[in-house]
Amino acid sequence: MSNARAIECVGVIPARYRSIRFPGKVLESIDGLPMVAHVYKRATASQLDKVIIATDHAAVQKAMEELNIHVMMTAESHHSGTERVAEVAESVSGDIFINIQGDEPYIEPGIINLLMEQFQAEPITPMATVASTNLSDKDWNNPDIVKVLVGEDGKAIDFFRVPISQTPKDNCFKHLGIYGFKRDFLIEFAGMARSANEKALDLEQMRALDNGIPIEVAITDLDSVGINRPEDLEKLKEREIIA
Repeated sequence: MSNARAIECVGVIPARYRSIRFPGKVLESIDGLPMVAHVYKRATASQLDKVIIATDHAAVQKAMEELNIHVMMTAESHHSGTERVAEVAESVSGDIFINIQGDEPYIEPGIINLLMEQFQAEPITPMATVASTNLSDKDWNNPDIVKVLVGEDGKAIDFFRVPISQTPKDNCFKHLGIYGFKRDFLIEFAGMARSANEKALDLEQMRALDNGIPIEVAITDLDSVGINRPEDLEKLKEREIIA
């Protein structure tokens, strides 16, 4: 994809400090850098036009400024990373906004590029995401690993944490938790009421499905490791993923 493309793509990395399962994880040091700074480095290696970290905490702001990383302060009241990204979109120019998880320090830039390409291939799509074919049996039953059922038209049918007995494994993939939005739709989405399934599953994308909004899904064989708990970080180091 050429940098001369007509649309401007902005990557936003929500960095909420008070994570319930792992408070302060975005500032956890990995190889001498805060976790979220690793995400930033990976994101800037993609074809995004600009990358911004959006935080709700002065400690994160200070750490990023010391590293000369573009950071914006946002409200503490947001229920999801997407709502935080929407606040950035209200004051930053751009056509497509990509919500990049702040707890995936080694996300492949190719995943971000693939998501941007969805908006080239399907210009009318309001929202898109990415899923991986790397869905193990262990992942299938792990509630920390979100799964997505994809229809023949390439759109998401459902997202879930734990499968029920009749859930077909065919056409289910590991959801990578990265989202892309057209700017106007993103701001509209953030203003919608939280849906019942969003609350029950703690999955912000269910707000779209519950309101009949299609989500395009790009499928890849690439994978990404999220840090949900302290033990996840230790496992990451043990696996020697760190470059």
